[in-house]
Amino acid sequence: MPLRFHSFLLCTLVLVVFTAACRPEASQPETIEMKSEEEQRQIVDDFTFDDYKNLFDDVIHEANQFDVEDPLRKWVIRTLAEEQLYYETDLTDAQVIALSTEAMEQDVLWKTVARETYNIHVTDDEIDRFIEQGPDQSDLPIHLAYASALGLSLQELNHQFDRDLYEKNTIWLRLIPVLEKKYETTDNNKLVERYEAEVNAQLD
Repeated sequence: MPLRFHSFLLCTLVLVVFTAACRPEASQPETIEMKSEEEQRQIVDDFTFDDYKNLFDDVIHEANQFDVEDPLRKWVIRTLAEEQLYYETDLTDAQVIALSTEAMEQDVLWKTVARETYNIHVTDDEIDRFIEQGPDQSDLPIHLAYASALGLSLQELNHQFDRDLYEKNTIWLRLIPVLEKKYETTDNNKLVERYEAEVNAQLD
């Protein structure tokens, strides 16, 4: 299985929180080449906290050169981090903005489909419990370095900056039994693919 983790749940749970890791393959521009699986695995195996911290410091510095405001700025940071971790191609500024905007809009649509098609609603308390039971317990160097580069505590990163990602996780946990019944499968990867197809159909 590629290290880019096509499973949305695995992607966010292990805190590879950047958009390409969770974006359908078809939405990747053809001009973007990915690092080899071996190169990606080497980063996962060899990078220390300091390595990740230096990487994210560079990402934040570069993101600050873009004249964008939240929430798009958050997605620009994620796209630039993806570029450093996963891409062989050096993105142009226009590509960074395009990919970030696409990811932001797809995130909104993903949640809208869950809400309007399946009547899935989650509360702040549910999201907080999800974060407290998982991401708040993380000791992964990539996670700790990401928080440090943003000048946040781990809890601030999880409950504030990346809350939108964990909202998505919480929604997904509620969606799973509904989708299992609809598609008559318990294969999580197939459920992710089917649901992504539903979301992408709304873009047509």
